[in-house]
Amino acid sequence: MKIVCDKNELQNALQITTRALPTTTAIPELTHIRLETLDNAIRLSATNIKTFISTQIKAEIDRPGEILVQGQFFLELIHNLREFNKEKILIDVNPSNNRVLLTLEGESARYELPGRGKEDYPEVELITAEMEMEIPGSNLKDILKIGSICSATTENSIQGFRGICMDISSNKLTVASMDGNRLVKATSPSPIQVDQKIRWLISMDVVSELLKILPDDPILIRQQHNKFLLQFGNTIFQSALSDAEFVDYEDYIPEDLSEGLHLDNSRFIGHLKGLLPVARESGNRIVLEIHPQQLGISSFSEKFGEGYREIGLEEGSKVQEEMTVAFNSKFLLDYLGSIGDDTVAIQCEGEGMPAYFWPKNQSENLEHVCVIMSLSM
Repeated sequence: MKIVCDKNELQNALQITTRALPTTTAIPELTHIRLETLDNAIRLSATNIKTFISTQIKAEIDRPGEILVQGQFFLELIHNLREFNKEKILIDVNPSNNRVLLTLEGESARYELPGRGKEDYPEVELITAEMEMEIPGSNLKDILKIGSICSATTENSIQGFRGICMDISSNKLTVASMDGNRLVKATSPSPIQVDQKIRWLISMDVVSELLKILPDDPILIRQQHNKFLLQFGNTIFQSALSDAEFVDYEDYIPEDLSEGLHLDNSRFIGHLKGLLPVARESGNRIVLEIHPQQLGISSFSEKFGEGYREIGLEEGSKVQEEMTVAFNSKFLLDYLGSIGDDTVAIQCEGEGMPAYFWPKNQSENLEHVCVIMSLSM
């Protein structure tokens, strides 16, 4: 194998494919990236058995072939060539010993590294279109980002599942996550048409990697049995779906959430962060005192005393009754950060009861709501 390709394109391709490399493995081949020549291109691919990623870049093919190279090392090596202005990189594999020679066109820099043959590398079969649809990448990114906010941690996972539930319906895509203390649901319109609702459960480690590489451009989506595949540009992302179960999250969200108190979200976040030094010493506990015209925000700890802030309610707020409720400040900030500078609407039902948070001005392309359990006083 002997090729010439663009240094920056190679680095970008490696940054995508290395997302599929396992953090730990007993199979040495899985720490490697597979490079193989095509017509005027090379394909880079990696897998951790559960997830497979491949992408292609243009290349001048002098001698076809394929080779395995240690993925993270290869990425770091190519990244460290950024100091050179030359853009063309030569990859020359010695077929007798699989040694890989890297040189930059017109530069003295060169590297020789060991490669491996493909003999023990797992072959991944891409799924065919049992179900196929297309969705804007920007919609998918936004809904996954917000819809995964409440994904469980290892310590509080529900029935051992840590990830998101994606419901695919005609003209609508819904993503939800929950951890026993809070729940978030995000909905986006889509051009998808299906005969009946399709439910995917995707683990959080897969969602996290997807969010790092998804483009804004259209994405082709396929499903076959317990696997799904996303294709965008020259990149293919295939992974396994979880066979866990997910609760009927709609049962926890009232149909009408039109009334509540309204707050300037940026100011609310600022006040919450201002109380964090005290709240951290009391298990992140924040107390909200709801009054007809303002909201009192406080936190207390035996070690550092008490902090208090106050924020006026926005026009249109409706307070049914005065009450005092407590929340985990981390849970509040996790969700409020997704609203940005918008006005946040809040509906509280009382101590130890769920409270509902949502943007007052919902977007046509993305609607979402978060349910957070209040703490006992």
